[in-house]
Amino acid sequence: MSQKNDFKAFSISNNANVVSQRLYEESKDLLTGFPPNDVPTHLLNKALRQSSTISSVLADFISTQSGEDVLDDGDIAKLTAQLNRALEQKTTAKVPDASLTQKGVVQLTDVVGNSDTLAVTQKLAQEIVNLLREDINNRVPNIRKVNGKALSTDISLSAVDVGAYTKAEVDNRINVKDNKNTSSKGVNGWWKCGDTGVTCQWGYTKGNLGESREWVQFPIRFSNGCFGGLATVTLLNKVVGILSAYFGGSTQEGAWVTVDQATNTYDQSPVFWFAIGY
Repeated sequence: MSQKNDFKAFSISNNANVVSQRLYEESKDLLTGFPPNDVPTHLLNKALRQSSTISSVLADFISTQSGEDVLDDGDIAKLTAQLNRALEQKTTAKVPDASLTQKGVVQLTDVVGNSDTLAVTQKLAQEIVNLLREDINNRVPNIRKVNGKALSTDISLSAVDVGAYTKAEVDNRINVKDNKNTSSKGVNGWWKCGDTGVTCQWGYTKGNLGESREWVQFPIRFSNGCFGGLATVTLLNKVVGILSAYFGGSTQEGAWVTVDQATNTYDQSPVFWFAIGY
């Protein structure tokens, strides 16, 4: 037997005298309400249809889930109680108990067991941790020692404690270190010794020089200083005059490369330079 539902949707037929949704939303009466003695019938029907339809749907849900009649008798408390029962019934029917294969309602437990559906509380988890700590602490008595050191606290053993060489002693005896030679093998490049730090750098000037000089920037900065360097012109077989190149005024970052001419031929040439330092 189907339950009775007194709440019916109003003006829901295809030919109902209602305004369109667009005009309904654009109506000024949507916010202010209808003015006295001027109520457009099709606009009123639209308002009644919206409110009555949702009321009918909700009432049908209550009657279906609770198994009770939903009456239009003005009893708000009764309707509220019926709605609560309907929601409880829906939740119970649709949400199962939790398991390893599906989501669901979870029940807590504070007792150790072998259930696959119960979830442990924070209190039970802490009790398990405390039991494990107690068991671990009792595994090795504090009176036991390692190389003369008691097990009551954390133990730190050095090379001396176990009769071994320190890392520094091993490095000195076998002359092995982790440092490796490094380099950048470009036209403007460098090479650095991993053990001593001695560094060689080389490169070319950016432009051609003739009775002029150029500041060359080292590819990398010397950590301590530049010992010195050399410079040489690279187009001696293509120039008429006699050119000489000099390397000087060096710092940790760079140096001056100068080209001088023995005759006033105003020849120019790129200059290759080489620097060494550490």
